[in-house]
Amino acid sequence: MLSKCFPSILPDLTLDEALEITKIHSVAGLIEKDTPIITQRPFRSPHHTISNASLVRRRQNTKTTEK
Repeated sequence: MLSKCFPSILPDLTLDEALEITKIHSVAGLIEKDTPIITQRPFRSPHHTISNASLVRRRQNTKTTEK
């Protein structure tokens, strides 16, 4: 529950950070065409029972371990 609050207490993205995150999401195919730039810090919420191997190695486009 505490981890879900974490992104809101982080500082806003700088322009350089926003551009870098947008580039990474674009190359990974995770950005929508109508989104010019990502302005919020990315946050992933894996399930607490996820194995270490699953946390490090994510299969293509699977998000079954996230809430």
